[in-house]
Amino acid sequence: MKYFTFKTPILFTTLLFSFIYTKAQPDTSLQTTPWPEWVFHHWVWEDESTQQSATNLVDDYIQNGIPVGAIIIDSPWETGYNTFEFDTTLYPDPQGMIDYLHSKDVRILMWITGIINIDEPTLFNYAKTNNYFMRKDAQDDSTLVKWWKGEGRLIDFYNPAAVTWWKGLMQKTLDLGIDGWKCDGTDYSVVSTPYSPYLGKNVNRLNYSYTYYDLFFNTTREVLGKDRIITARPIDNYGFDIGDSSLAAFSRVETSFAAWVGDQDGTFEGLGKALNNMYHSDQMNYFSFGSDIGGYRDDPKSPLGRSKEVFIRWAQMGSLCPFMENGGSGEHRPWAFDSETRDIYKKFTKLHYDLIPYLMEEGKKAWNGKHSIMQFESKSDYSYKLGSELFVTPFLVSGTSINVNFPTGDDWVYVFDSTKVYTGGSSQSLTFPLDEFPVFVKKGSKLFYDIVASIDNHNTNFRVDLFPNPSTGDISITLPKSTNYSITLTDLTGRVVRMENVINTSSYLLKRNELANGVYNLTVSTNTETFTKKVILQ
Repeated sequence: MKYFTFKTPILFTTLLFSFIYTKAQPDTSLQTTPWPEWVFHHWVWEDESTQQSATNLVDDYIQNGIPVGAIIIDSPWETGYNTFEFDTTLYPDPQGMIDYLHSKDVRILMWITGIINIDEPTLFNYAKTNNYFMRKDAQDDSTLVKWWKGEGRLIDFYNPAAVTWWKGLMQKTLDLGIDGWKCDGTDYSVVSTPYSPYLGKNVNRLNYSYTYYDLFFNTTREVLGKDRIITARPIDNYGFDIGDSSLAAFSRVETSFAAWVGDQDGTFEGLGKALNNMYHSDQMNYFSFGSDIGGYRDDPKSPLGRSKEVFIRWAQMGSLCPFMENGGSGEHRPWAFDSETRDIYKKFTKLHYDLIPYLMEEGKKAWNGKHSIMQFESKSDYSYKLGSELFVTPFLVSGTSINVNFPTGDDWVYVFDSTKVYTGGSSQSLTFPLDEFPVFVKKGSKLFYDIVASIDNHNTNFRVDLFPNPSTGDISITLPKSTNYSITLTDLTGRVVRMENVINTSSYLLKRNELANGVYNLTVSTNTETFTKKVILQ
């Protein structure tokens, strides 16, 4: 086998995942997977936002060349917590905002919990009068739950009348056409009010949590379709590594297609705690999960809430999780650090998008096998496999040197330089600059051979960017410079479905209404250079 040398990170990583499945089309239809493909897109959010800041956030990412697939509108967005009504001083035109974001092929999820605060007297008194609240015991009808946004009481989601009322409140937001909910973790407070008046008994904490998350998941799908989801915690031990993972479980495995592992500090220690929750989520067979890139909470030692190095290493690891999302308090916008951070973030986000067909295929294997897409090799260094073909060792401390313990049974090829091949079962002390990361592909896999069979024909200085891809709408193609190009689109049988010469331009629009659903190979050529990319239209 002839091996080629790849030493340009952007080209190699792009091409590596561009050719993963050019021979077998991944099935991304909702009829064959219980999760929508967009759960694997790049998600963003702010700790507190407005309509203007939310749309600006998405626009700024796109203008910086970083694709966005979803945004979470976190609290506060309502007139009061869990009223399900937009505060029009913050969001003057909710429907307009949702329509605008949808026009950008960006999904919208709304933050919510299952509690009514005492400072919302109309809703609170109605629920209390109708016996819709959980209690401390059968005689109690006054104990309040204290949480991070006030004092209130949890809804008795076992009571059908309470559920019907709650669904009526939800409908006001569902009518706007949102794509799901970020269901936050007030459910754990049921330990202090475990008595369901409707059932006439105390309930198990985990069962209450499941009931809460299931309601949002199932109701939203019933109303708006099976491409809607929730994001909620899988395992979150709040930094205490307890032995029984189920004690720290939140949502049900069957609804956790885009789970985040809670709130961590914006430090390397916080990154380790996020990975610890991911480790336990894998142990409990949660399907797909990730973390707040850069940590939710600020590091007081860093002016932007987290150091540039922490942010970059966390973003690189986040791009190599099934669920890639970035948000929290403090600064999370890559370009706010500097242009180098922006460019590294962009490169790894696009790597993540190139992985989506692979994640869809590996996701099917994981779902059918009832295990996680992300499977950990070690708890000591939190090294893991992403699917069956990729191996990752995250940075847990500052620096460029790291010890990598390779899984046994296979040799592993470094993604950013294929001349570097490591023996399975070996332990290596390796160095990685800030713009690279310890990610390896299994030697001899289809993933590897598809790359080496294709890469030799590509000029390392010639790159074409597509956004969004995969797409349900038009795809914008950004060309390296204003010149003449030949653009060819073929299906997986090699049949040419589009061929066009474009003159003196640096952009091209692939129009969705002129093409059928499917996977295509796009070739962009000049007289001296060629670039090939897989395109997915849904």
